[in-house]
Amino acid sequence: SEQMLLALLRSSLHEREPETNFFHNVTEEDWKQCYNLAIAQGVMALAWDGVMRLPQDLHPLQSLKLIWAMEVERYEAKYQRYCKTVNELSTFYAGHGIEMVQLKGVGFSTIYPIPSHREGGDIDIYTWSADKNKMSDADANALADTLMQEQGIEVEMHTYKHSNFYYKGVPIENHKSFLN
Repeated sequence: SEQMLLALLRSSLHEREPETNFFHNVTEEDWKQCYNLAIAQGVMALAWDGVMRLPQDLHPLQSLKLIWAMEVERYEAKYQRYCKTVNELSTFYAGHGIEMVQLKGVGFSTIYPIPSHREGGDIDIYTWSADKNKMSDADANALADTLMQEQGIEVEMHTYKHSNFYYKGVPIENHKSFLN
């Protein structure tokens, strides 16, 4: 199952035909293990893209394909919700003199063949002052958290590195420094 998963991921990420030698004579249980391993590693949708590149006769059973396809749709919906959240937060903060950039995770998804197939857990952001003559970067970053609290959103200082809050059900980490 590990070799199957790696072959699917290579196919997906490199946008090429899969190495089919890993898929001859595999059992339903082999496919289930591959699927479960893909879930555990956070690459289920990427693996699905590899499955879709396999010849039809090497696909898993229809019952697993249906479950897999439904989970991929769930990933895609979550991705769209996260993108919408990034846009909303950026617009909201800009109205208060705060610039925002998305870091890591969902932001890196744009380098994937299908961006919505990159699993994301939270949205990492960094906020700073749009006009340093009016407000320092540190003050703008703190204000970003205060603005959330003013909307009734609980903001928790996780460590000196970032604060955490949920915006419309989406977990956000507001990083306190851009580097380091």
